[in-house]
Amino acid sequence: MRRWVVESFGEPKDVWTLEDVESLVPGPGQVKVKVEACGLGLPDVLMSRDNYPLTPPLPFTPSQEAAGEVIATGEGVDEALIGTRVVGPTLFQAQAGGLAEECLMRASGTDYGVLTGLFPIPDEMSGTEAAGLYIPYQTAWVALVRRAKITKDDVVLVLGASGSSGNAAVQLAKAKGARVIAVAGGSQKAAFCKSIGADDVIDRREQDITEAALELTGGKGASVIFDPVGDKAARAAFNAIAFEGRFVVIGYASGEWARIALPETVMKNISLLGAMPVGWTADQVLETHQDLIQHWQEGAIDLSSSQVFEFEDAVTAATHIADGKVEGKVIVRLKERQS
Repeated sequence: MRRWVVESFGEPKDVWTLEDVESLVPGPGQVKVKVEACGLGLPDVLMSRDNYPLTPPLPFTPSQEAAGEVIATGEGVDEALIGTRVVGPTLFQAQAGGLAEECLMRASGTDYGVLTGLFPIPDEMSGTEAAGLYIPYQTAWVALVRRAKITKDDVVLVLGASGSSGNAAVQLAKAKGARVIAVAGGSQKAAFCKSIGADDVIDRREQDITEAALELTGGKGASVIFDPVGDKAARAAFNAIAFEGRFVVIGYASGEWARIALPETVMKNISLLGAMPVGWTADQVLETHQDLIQHWQEGAIDLSSSQVFEFEDAVTAATHIADGKVEGKVIVRLKERQS
């Protein structure tokens, strides 16, 4: 089978290579999946640079999430799963990531505190749609539904709204009935945010985030802030948070975490919430998956908003991410290998 491999650390264009290797063999509790499509994200770029907490040992295959058909099972796994189309996290830590014709997944279990397992996908959902569902939408669901407990009365300000998790947050918040203010950089990304349902968009290159958010909310501020960016953008958003607002920390795509002093939360009764899809029970994660599938089936979530690249163009896809050109989720689509 073919797979992309990171042989040494550096930029993807310099260190990713395509190679032929023997077919994978699933171990106990594992399944082998014929990959239809896989998702790439900023963590894949950071792992290539050796700048990510979960960077696997060299050599490794990128992509933490994939969709495809189960074609083999390991010891202890029901063979009835063979032929089932699934989406889920890959065993990228074990050099079996999704950027390959085959990958490995756990049938169930926990790795590094993250619940792993297979999730069924509807027959009518394409592989490219499914591959963009798991990580970004589980993250957005944990942040907005479980942690921030959003309602239709909330105004949700989404930083990095044109990116992978931001795109998911915009769509999920709208699906739950909230008003959404998206923050993005540049007119093209602003237009993308409008196309996925944002009620208002702040172009951070042209507008001051604090001033624009306060103006759009009549001076009240946003009741929920979704922050996968950190640093100056997060600081500006925090300055426009409402009384009893919830500031949800997702990540630091800017390279720096949000800098907020605890005393600043007191006078306005602000809640600081960390959010990551870890530590939940299997039933809770399945509940999240089923809720997201229902929203997709109802048309409230559009998974076709991803940017899709072919398997042979994986380096171009990773460079696209590294250059900050992402709109939605970056997906790599695989084709049947010609004999």
